[in-house]
Amino acid sequence: MGSLHWADLAVLVLYVGGVLWIGWIANRRQKTAEDYYLGGRRMAWWAIGISILANSYSATSLVGGTGMGYGSGFLFLQRQLGDLVGFSLVAVLFLPFFSRLGLTSAYEYLEKRFGVVARTFGSLLFLGQTLLRAGLLIHAPAYALAGILGWSMDTAILVASGVSIVYCALGGLEADVWTDVVQLAVIVLGIAISLVLIVSDVGSVGRIAGEAASSGKLAPIRVAADPRGADNLVWVLLAYSTVALAVQGTNQQSVQRYMSCRNLAGARRAAMSGWAIGVATTILTLAFGVALSVWSTAVPGAMPEGMKQDAAFGTFLKHRVPPGLAGLLVAAVFAAAMSSIDSAIQSMSTATIVDFVKRFRKRPLEGRTELRLARTLTGLFGLAAAGIALYAAHESSGMALLDLMVTWIGYFAGPLLGLFLLGMLTRRANQKGAVTGAVVAFACVALLVVAEPKEGYAFHALWFAPFGLAATFVVGLSASCFFPEPPREKLAGLSLRDPDESSA
Repeated sequence: MGSLHWADLAVLVLYVGGVLWIGWIANRRQKTAEDYYLGGRRMAWWAIGISILANSYSATSLVGGTGMGYGSGFLFLQRQLGDLVGFSLVAVLFLPFFSRLGLTSAYEYLEKRFGVVARTFGSLLFLGQTLLRAGLLIHAPAYALAGILGWSMDTAILVASGVSIVYCALGGLEADVWTDVVQLAVIVLGIAISLVLIVSDVGSVGRIAGEAASSGKLAPIRVAADPRGADNLVWVLLAYSTVALAVQGTNQQSVQRYMSCRNLAGARRAAMSGWAIGVATTILTLAFGVALSVWSTAVPGAMPEGMKQDAAFGTFLKHRVPPGLAGLLVAAVFAAAMSSIDSAIQSMSTATIVDFVKRFRKRPLEGRTELRLARTLTGLFGLAAAGIALYAAHESSGMALLDLMVTWIGYFAGPLLGLFLLGMLTRRANQKGAVTGAVVAFACVALLVVAEPKEGYAFHALWFAPFGLAATFVVGLSASCFFPEPPREKLAGLSLRDPDESSA
């Protein structure tokens, strides 16, 4: 199918029109910059929970997660246990700090605890990580859309990013959150319809379950001792919980959403509901991939020989979905891409203004000027992410999409999380020591990523974040011993070692 039926195009137009309408409505409600950044701190916790999940559930997750289910079954599900640890620690450890301090940017905490250099370095780490990730998240849908729409990958990238830029620049965080709710509904509906089609072709759910079980694809857990792999429970709990804690606790995309809730209780409900919705969505996506693997054997010639697992979703759409439904499934791919792109570019705009423009500008920004600047930066970051996606579309390796994303995150997540934990868990850490630790850790992780270790010594990309965290904490705390200890009175409310002061 090189082009879509008119009914499919109508569905796509309706979807795009709907998200742009949400952006326009949110734009009319904005009166201050806080409305643009935080939705006036009045967002419903359940909507934030969905948005938290939508930030992580990108087109990479839809296309790559389906491929994971197609290739290895439900084994990827065990990573959700690591997510549970990470989300729980965010709710217990990070959110009380952020809520009490009334932050707009997560990195304001680093200045309060250490100083402006730590804040600037932390925000730069976030911007670098998020820009690279956003580029990959835009790039991913091209795998599924190129053959369906008859577009080139470049065209698909430009359209997905263009729509995201428009509604996000118009409506800010409120538009971002409510479009995430709509987009997740479209994704779930699209997968559900696909599963109905597969069951219709195969004959029954029982046959799918039986064949999947016989091939070992229903086992969600693997216990093994080798830390170099990504598919054993013991190491996944440690490595993936670190990634989840870093993404949910120190990433402006997540923190900005938590701070848009009415109170701490709402922020905590949002965090844990985000994890629960993530588990359900992951199960649904992996089930789709497993069902596709059974469908490929039940229907002769359904999948070409030698096909990469990440191409399973697009191949199914191209050869099986009838006119009318294809538009909904293509909309699901766009929705998965846009739900992560919008939050990335909007949070980068917020961090840039709060951590750099307003922090270093001698005169305060006027309200309307700040809003115009925020929208302009949203557009510029969107264009930059699209440029990275275009580069990745032509230069990326054959690495699986989800693994590639984890590798890129590994550069930044560990050192950034280490900065926050040095501040929250210790009194002795100071700015010079903490920043030294983060810089050393960043360099070491980069060396691990680009080095070519001997056979038998290579570790999975999941380990880059824990390694960066450990290096930042150990080096940062050790280096802090060579510089004066922070005055105790300046730590009030900024360290877990000072509970009385922090509650005052």
